[in-house]
Amino acid sequence: MTRDDLFNTNATIVATLTAACAQHCPEAMICIISNPVNSTIPITAEVFKKHGVYNPNKIFGVTTLDIVRANAFVAELKDLDPARVNVPVIGGHAGKTIIPLISQCTPKVELPQDQL
Repeated sequence: MTRDDLFNTNATIVATLTAACAQHCPEAMICIISNPVNSTIPITAEVFKKHGVYNPNKIFGVTTLDIVRANAFVAELKDLDPARVNVPVIGGHAGKTIIPLISQCTPKVELPQDQL
């Protein structure tokens, strides 16, 4: 399945499910984990706007996989147990928008520029 196929499939699913949420539970907090999150969150927002119940404080993109990957990456580089590493990650789910906050990692680690 290509990324375009994945987007088309997930976009349809997200639009259908969020329309039901907008209609039946418009005050609920909505967490979207369906990839690509950078694209499915705007779909969710537009569906809620269409139904007149949009609240940007109640729609969230979940990028837990990105955190797990960042934890594993740092753990491997520093020979640490990945279960004991926590790297906060902000931004979207794309190479240009995802930002692992190495400076906020616990335990504290330092990585040379060429490893970032």
